[in-house]
Amino acid sequence: MRLTRKLTFALAGAVLLVLGINAAIRINLELPVYETDVRRDGRLLGRAIGGAASLVWERVGPDEALALVADANQRQSNVNIRWVWLDAPPGSDDAPEVAVERLRPDEGAETTTVRWRPPGSPHDALYTYAAVKIPGERRGALELRETLVAEEAFVRRSILQSTLVTAVLVLLCTAIALGLGAVLVGAPVKKLVAQAQRIGAGDLSARLDLPQRDEIGELAREMNAMASRLATARAEIERETDARLAAVEQLRHADRLTTVGKLAAGIAHEVGTPLNVISGFAQLIHDEYPPGTPAHEHAAVVSSQTQRVATIIRELLDFARLRPPRTASEDLTLIARQVAALLQPLAQKRQLTLTVDAPPDGLRCEVDASQLQQVLTNLAINAVQVSPLGATVAIGIDTRQARPPADHGGASGRWACLTVSDAGPGIPPENLPRIFEPFFTTKEPGEGTGLGLSVAYGIVKEHGGWIEVDSQPGSGTRFSVFLPPDPRMEPDA
Repeated sequence: MRLTRKLTFALAGAVLLVLGINAAIRINLELPVYETDVRRDGRLLGRAIGGAASLVWERVGPDEALALVADANQRQSNVNIRWVWLDAPPGSDDAPEVAVERLRPDEGAETTTVRWRPPGSPHDALYTYAAVKIPGERRGALELRETLVAEEAFVRRSILQSTLVTAVLVLLCTAIALGLGAVLVGAPVKKLVAQAQRIGAGDLSARLDLPQRDEIGELAREMNAMASRLATARAEIERETDARLAAVEQLRHADRLTTVGKLAAGIAHEVGTPLNVISGFAQLIHDEYPPGTPAHEHAAVVSSQTQRVATIIRELLDFARLRPPRTASEDLTLIARQVAALLQPLAQKRQLTLTVDAPPDGLRCEVDASQLQQVLTNLAINAVQVSPLGATVAIGIDTRQARPPADHGGASGRWACLTVSDAGPGIPPENLPRIFEPFFTTKEPGEGTGLGLSVAYGIVKEHGGWIEVDSQPGSGTRFSVFLPPDPRMEPDA
């Protein structure tokens, strides 16, 4: 409201100044008119009484003429009329109060009006001298004196009236300005301040609705636009921050994988030969003793566990020495059907249905067929192992409009997508961030090494794609493998 008060006081001051100037101009214009009217009335009255006195002087005599003047003086309440001799010595009773040298009427004029302040009087007066034609050589005249007290009263009355009118108008304008200022300025400005405070506090979702079509409304719309731009900038910063954090995590993950690779190479070098020796002696013992004997059974257990350790070491080496893909234009549908045919016996053993949903014309991508087959095999085996009896494991192939994750980068576009869906128990939310870590597994001991998803993740990344996981506890899991499509595919409209 401080702005409203400032505007109101400025408007009141302007109105006061204008009305004051107008009142001063009006009074200065009316005063000459008032004095002109008084002069005209004095001349008319002087001529009338002077003409009558001149006629009586000639016909009856001077005494009757002077008596006529005295009678006229008694009849006028605001004008003092008396007979004066223009040649009388100054200061005598019948001499003019105004010095004779000031009485210089215009040529041919019979009356003269002079503004004069009598000695000892606080007010000016208008003296009108009307010459009277009488016999003889002496020059007689009528002196009409009218004080200007009425004029001063008129000035005071005009000033008082102007002051009252000005005060009323100033108060009225102030009240109107305060009301309009509160509605048109005060309330919108308060809303603008509240909006600015919300934006400063970090709330960028609130919007200010000011329908007025003026500068304040334009400021509100610009503030809303600013909040939208800030929200967009904040989202962009958050995305960039997530991308950088993901990149850092990827670097850490790569460092861990490097360590695992070195460890795998060392283990394979140091453990490979002893494992072969153990496996050979276990086979000799197994062959030497007949079936059913404890030595025969124990040797079989040693041999199977030795093979399991060798398999883990081989997978570690494959994971650590992942070769660059040798890509060619391959039909993803054909690769998916080959994987389904390979895993069909395992699915039938678990009484599962294994389906492939693919475009009738196929979908081609630049991939390494053997590596992509390994990825689908790992994902499909996991789906078969977690699905209940009688369920369906579905492999799907299509194209999708997708945006790569923050650690991958890139703009939204059209991607080839392979999905593997199961009807298993799902992955707990706390395990989702770790499923691609080496050796992380939720399977029972002996059912997996925890390297399958890590290998699949590395292969897909080498192909320029990524893997997404959609899983809810109790609702199954779907793995989506996104790969760059064949450049000859038409872009999404």
